[in-house]
Amino acid sequence: MTNVIRTLTLLLVLFMLGTPSLAADQSEFERIRDLGMSDLTEEAFEVLEKKYPNENWDAYRFPRYVFTNDSVEAGYMIAVKEPDLLRQFKCYCFCDAMDHEHLLHCFVKDSERRRIQFDPHGAGCNICYGQAMMALLWQEKGFTQEQMQTGFEKRFERLIEQFGSN
Repeated sequence: MTNVIRTLTLLLVLFMLGTPSLAADQSEFERIRDLGMSDLTEEAFEVLEKKYPNENWDAYRFPRYVFTNDSVEAGYMIAVKEPDLLRQFKCYCFCDAMDHEHLLHCFVKDSERRRIQFDPHGAGCNICYGQAMMALLWQEKGFTQEQMQTGFEKRFERLIEQFGSN
């Protein structure tokens, strides 16, 4: 019986030690979800510079509309470097009516012959580039696809309520 009590006590202590970390992770997740566009952009650029310090961005030959503002530019940079990340999520501006199957299509059409074909939609939609930046920041912090999906649903719940989930 004494061994059982010791084991339960040890498990309780280990759980309690782990709890602040879980709370901190949730707090960081929500902080990213609730960032304004300028802070989101600043943090996204910091991650891009850290992950791709010597990247020759000119090699992608971005169209002029990509340089509308820093947020748009960050969105397209994320699209070319993290396409698998953006393919995991629907876009909450409801551009599926334009045959966009996922968030990546807001920035890049399906590439043929290894040349990227950009889509101008992402340049004019703060939901698209904001969502791309949130995904990058969450990924960098180690959050799962399921957690990110839940975060997007919370961030865009008013749009979902107004226009539906598809």
